Amino acid sequence: MSEALVKEKKVLAANFIYLKLKEENIAREAKPGQFVMVKIAPGWDPLLRRPLAILEVDGSNFSLLFQISGRGTRFLASIEVGTKIEVLGPLGNGFSLPEENKPVLLLAGGRGMVPLTFLARKLVNRQIPVIFFLGVKRQEEIFLTSFLDFVPSLVVACQERSKTFFCGTVIETFSQWLSVHSLPSGSRVYACGPDNMLRALNQLPQLEKILVEVSLEARMGCGFGACLSCAVKRKDQLGYYHVCKDGPVFAREKIAW
Repeated sequence: MSEALVKEKKVLAANFIYLKLKEENIAREAKPGQFVMVKIAPGWDPLLRRPLAILEVDGSNFSLLFQISGRGTRFLASIEVGTKIEVLGPLGNGFSLPEENKPVLLLAGGRGMVPLTFLARKLVNRQIPVIFFLGVKRQEEIFLTSFLDFVPSLVVACQERSKTFFCGTVIETFSQWLSVHSLPSGSRVYACGPDNMLRALNQLPQLEKILVEVSLEARMGCGFGACLSCAVKRKDQLGYYHVCKDGPVFAREKIAW
């Protein structure tokens, strides 16, 4: 367990909160796709920590981006700059990084862009070709693209009608792109978002021979696999994986969709 200093806080659109925290060990060890468990208030109420993916790392600092969705995240959103908070991490298994300089496609549904932003930064720094597909429900969430200004190729889909962006889901956008582009051997796809988005991605026939890794979203109570609250069924029918311990990143063929 570590104490992290809140160095920066931004209240953004669509109930999103950005926090920059200083904790040298977490910043040094974090890998794209990993997460931290954050104690959101002093005392025992709320009792459980909240799992949050790491957005980016900068020196001895790491950043989080989350959306207020309940009582716990409302508590966390009230934290002020200069406060120290308890953080466990980095936890879980992250994305594997490609060794070849082949195209990489990243698909994010809403706040699923957080771990993929960290990954995209690593890939761009290695000069690996990246196309980032971001899907949002409402136009007010399009501000999320401001965190992706370093990505050379960004495709945005908005389910709310827009004159600027593709109208539809990120999977519909990606499917249209695949209909006119072929993926060379060795290409990879990484995705994070709601379960229905990842299920739809798994059904795309064009990806049958492409390595696809998905970061699963799940309720977590402990972050170590002890509470069993984040179980997902294995494809090999040998029981269940625990998203916090065995993931959150999995090769898509390991999951029983």
